[in-house]
Amino acid sequence: MRRKTRVKSARGPDSERMWRRLTSLFKAESDWERCWTSNDIVEFLLEHEALPPSREDSKAYRKRLSSELDEIIRSSRKQAGHFKWEGSNTISARRRDVIIEIEQSIADWSSRLTRLEQTPIEDKDAWNEVLDALEALLLNRPLPESIQIHSEIDLNWKKFDLKLELKRLAARVSGLRFPEFEPALAMMLIRSKQWSVLDLLVHRLDWRRKHRDNPFPSTYDASLEQWAKRLPDVDGDAALAEGRKDLRHLHFVTIDPPDAKDFDDAICLEEHDNGKTLWVAIADVAHYVAKDSSLDAAAQSRATSVYLPHAVLPMLPFRLADDLCSLRENVPRLAMVIEMVLGSNNNVVSSKAHEAIVLVKENLAYEETLSDTRWDSLFALADAWQQDELRLNVQQGEQRPRIHGKNEVSIDVKWPNKATKMIETFMVKTNNIVGEMLGSAGAPLPWRCHPMPDSADVNNLNKQLQALDISIQLPEPRTKSKSQDETDELAGLLGAWAGQDIDLSGLSTEETKTQVPDYVANVSAQDARDEMLDGLRQAQEQASSLRSSLRRVVDQGLFQLMNRARYDASNIGHFGLNLDAYAHFTSPIRRYPDLVVHRQLKAMLHKHNWAYTKDEMVELSEHCSQQGRMAQVLEWELVAMTLNYHLLNPEQQTWNARVVGLRTPWIFLDLNDDGSMHGRMHLKQLSSKRNLFIDEHGLCLMGEERDGQTETVVLQLGQVFPCRIRGLDLWSGRLDLAPV
Repeated sequence: MRRKTRVKSARGPDSERMWRRLTSLFKAESDWERCWTSNDIVEFLLEHEALPPSREDSKAYRKRLSSELDEIIRSSRKQAGHFKWEGSNTISARRRDVIIEIEQSIADWSSRLTRLEQTPIEDKDAWNEVLDALEALLLNRPLPESIQIHSEIDLNWKKFDLKLELKRLAARVSGLRFPEFEPALAMMLIRSKQWSVLDLLVHRLDWRRKHRDNPFPSTYDASLEQWAKRLPDVDGDAALAEGRKDLRHLHFVTIDPPDAKDFDDAICLEEHDNGKTLWVAIADVAHYVAKDSSLDAAAQSRATSVYLPHAVLPMLPFRLADDLCSLRENVPRLAMVIEMVLGSNNNVVSSKAHEAIVLVKENLAYEETLSDTRWDSLFALADAWQQDELRLNVQQGEQRPRIHGKNEVSIDVKWPNKATKMIETFMVKTNNIVGEMLGSAGAPLPWRCHPMPDSADVNNLNKQLQALDISIQLPEPRTKSKSQDETDELAGLLGAWAGQDIDLSGLSTEETKTQVPDYVANVSAQDARDEMLDGLRQAQEQASSLRSSLRRVVDQGLFQLMNRARYDASNIGHFGLNLDAYAHFTSPIRRYPDLVVHRQLKAMLHKHNWAYTKDEMVELSEHCSQQGRMAQVLEWELVAMTLNYHLLNPEQQTWNARVVGLRTPWIFLDLNDDGSMHGRMHLKQLSSKRNLFIDEHGLCLMGEERDGQTETVVLQLGQVFPCRIRGLDLWSGRLDLAPV
């Protein structure tokens, strides 16, 4: 005869079983109102129930029961259930009618969330309350009072968590499959028009600020703003009486983007009988911002202005940044001016710094100068200097989204043009000259340093290129500095190889030693730098003749080869610009290191003690570098968020994207093939069944066939790959892609 299978009844949670067991013995109203310890419940059960099971003695039974109750009391503190936490390790039994109300509320919420999933988000009556809750969840704020299960409990009951269910609803309705819920919450708030794109960016900045991941306040201290507003306009006569040089007769012009407001540099090329003189005027911010003042502390804390799609987070108050220190046309302004006397071959034969008063004649946009013959001599000078340069030229397009009003977004791709290159050339020259002036005088400075590429990175790129049969090989970076001779360099190489110091000093002589100023002693030797830069230039030239896929591999490899520039109290030179001495000086309105350099230059001109010591400069350089990196992260993130918003209703549904990176488990793609917009695709998007892996050089995505022996190339670095947008993360700027 066939035996019947016994079906075990499902047992409820331990706390619920204990609640039923305990409350079934209650006889008086006081039992419901009582606060119970675990020992109280044990004694109550022993008194009102039968003796413990025959196979367990009384002591063991009491111990087991007490342990179970201790666990129930602990769990009741964290999560609402049949027992209510009363504090001091005591609980009370929740009343039956309250439990019925709670469970009915949960059933109502489950039904409501199911209906909402089928309700258009435009239905404000249905969605408004829930959208307010989604906003609170995203911003880590308390939920609206109406969003609750029951007045006696928080937002969870046993396994039901109302917060989690609301997040899951947002994920289902948004259709996003990111591992976190934040992208779905942000998408819901944008789609419902509860937030504009402007709201999105403002809330993201505030969210980062609350999480101590945004050191840039969105507003300036009111007292400092008021103080700045009371500053008087420039008095030309008073400025001259203080000993400033009067340069108001020179035809200074500013050349900036068309939407610029803070004009911190102006130029003038003066042609005279003895030749030409280039004048570069920089706003004299140090005149207004006294060292160690409250305003200086605020500016130093920020260390940089942050330029975002919707706003500028300024280093200085508006009155200074956009008005009093801005070199606006036809108003006198205080400036630090660098005078460069040029020789017949356009080289700088002498230079001098002045505290001056200037009167800018025109504020021009870059585009305005391109077809204006008045500026031909400026373009010619910049072109001559550029011809003599051997420097790094690795550039990519830069998306420049701008927000107008609350929801209108415009997108421009910024590429260098003749005018931007001209101004860059003149500013680089000015920064270089000021660095040499102050370095020669022994001033502590926040040097702008750019290290040479690392040997390991160069070797890896060479292996990549060799694997692709590209006959481009970069030279090994040399570590020789200006103060070293060949013997010192050999000792360094042997020491690195042997793992210990090697002393070859006996081979050096005074004749072989190079005597250089202290401020450039640790800068890479010119021949070592030129060799590496020439190798990079040749690589770019050779890559231009390759087919597009291979050319992008080389371009991307060279771009990723570059180290990050930083501020440093010890000068190691600027590799990318091929300069021994480079100190930021030309943008004191928006960069604190420039303000520091201005103060050191003023100290030199007035023969005062240096405004900063070497120890102070070490700390300042590290702080400014860190703030600069943080500003860049914010700018990248908010630009990506705005671009993703722009892609919500794209005109094109598919993209012929370029594969620019392969790193397990991601494929990185350049959507426009110009470096301006990137997304990523998970390997599983290509196949969930085949074993996919990236080769050792990061050049190919390989697939293992069913026989387990054959490997085929699925896609290669540099190839064009058709894809579509799978997920837009409006909250942190990620872009998820999938094959078409």
